[in-house]
Amino acid sequence: MSQRFLGKEIQVTVAGELRHPASFILDGKEHVIQEILAAWPDHGFGSSPPSRKRWWLRHHRNYYTVRTTAGEVFEIYYDRGVSLKNPKYRKWYASRQLSPLDGKLQGADS
Repeated sequence: MSQRFLGKEIQVTVAGELRHPASFILDGKEHVIQEILAAWPDHGFGSSPPSRKRWWLRHHRNYYTVRTTAGEVFEIYYDRGVSLKNPKYRKWYASRQLSPLDGKLQGADS
């Protein structure tokens, strides 16, 4: 499995009633999303030890594996943050760039 860790904040344009990502800007380059290969929520606690698993430490993220019009495959996510009242905590990130083959295999039946 070929992948490159990114871990960078990105700017995303959303579309549709469900507000799925339509394009994003990474390192000054716009990537137009051709297809969402997979989508899933993350409400976990990350690597917190069992004694520190409090509700306010829970992740609130929506992950997407996307293929761009250039054929690149990325894993991006929307971090809904810790406060519903404060949008400054709501941010998008590009977590990894996957090989096109990996994206095709993940999204084959979705």
